[in-house]
Amino acid sequence: MNNKYLQPPYRPKEEADHQPDPEKEEGPDDHYLPPRKTVHPTEKEKWLPYFYRSLLWIFILLVAGLSVWGWKLVMM
Repeated sequence: MNNKYLQPPYRPKEEADHQPDPEKEEGPDDHYLPPRKTVHPTEKEKWLPYFYRSLLWIFILLVAGLSVWGWKLVMM
């Protein structure tokens, strides 16, 4: 059996012993990104008044429709 596929890949000596330079390491503050919520605010606050207003109008129309229907049944 050929064992060349089971051996780890060859790396030059200088690359294998290379330690990262602590001065060049990037800290968490080097690439700070703000939270997604601040960059892309939700539209929930924008649509909430329209939603509640539509619920109110649906309720008003339902009460009016049932009142008219009941009035017609009573007058028969």
